[in-house]
Amino acid sequence: MARPRLSDPKPLSTGTRLSSASKKAAQKVAEKLAAGSTESSTTAAVNLPSITFPTTTTSTNGNIAGTVPGLPGLIPDQVSGMLPKFDLSAYQISDPLNPPESLPQVTEAQRDKGKAIYEGTQRALELTGYAFDTSRVAFTTLGKQAKAYGAGIQAATELEKVKGNYLDYLTQTQTTEQKKIALDLSQTQTLTDSSKAFHKKTELSEKLKQAEIGADKAREETQQKQTQLAEFRKQLGEYLPTK
Repeated sequence: MARPRLSDPKPLSTGTRLSSASKKAAQKVAEKLAAGSTESSTTAAVNLPSITFPTTTTSTNGNIAGTVPGLPGLIPDQVSGMLPKFDLSAYQISDPLNPPESLPQVTEAQRDKGKAIYEGTQRALELTGYAFDTSRVAFTTLGKQAKAYGAGIQAATELEKVKGNYLDYLTQTQTTEQKKIALDLSQTQTLTDSSKAFHKKTELSEKLKQAEIGADKAREETQQKQTQLAEFRKQLGEYLPTK
């Protein structure tokens, strides 16, 4: 014959009476459930929870706190305090065929109500996880946007560098043209000075020749005058008395 379910007791008939121990145990369980839940028998809307974790501060070198602003902290010592309270000793059974009435028990209604609460909480946590996943993707997209923006700035910088190089090229071409003009002027000046020097040398040479001719003419004139003087003296001597 199948054994009755201990965790889901059947409703008691009118003539059935619980022992004093059973009444006390059931009353304690009902009081705990009633104190921990204020929901009505109808299904209530489940609000998304704000998940918070204890913030821990870990010192790295005694002076700087190793914390990240806004990032929740969690260390292994805190895990046990965040888990549901569970006492295994309360579920010890000495005789499987005679279970003690002191075992924790709930009714089917209490089980269904608690199950609905837990499932609603799990759905809320799942939805919150989707929100965090969406935020993660949004941050990833923001990072890609920042990289694209940075690449655009780098491209603009490179374009400005090319413009600057082009302006430097134009400036250099003007400088080269100015040097060409200066070189042409220098060459013309050199040719002019060379021509002037040539003509000056020719002029000096001609003047030298003229001076030489003038000197030769003067010598000839001197010689002629000396010859004339000698003849004059000779003629004069013929008329002078002899001593």
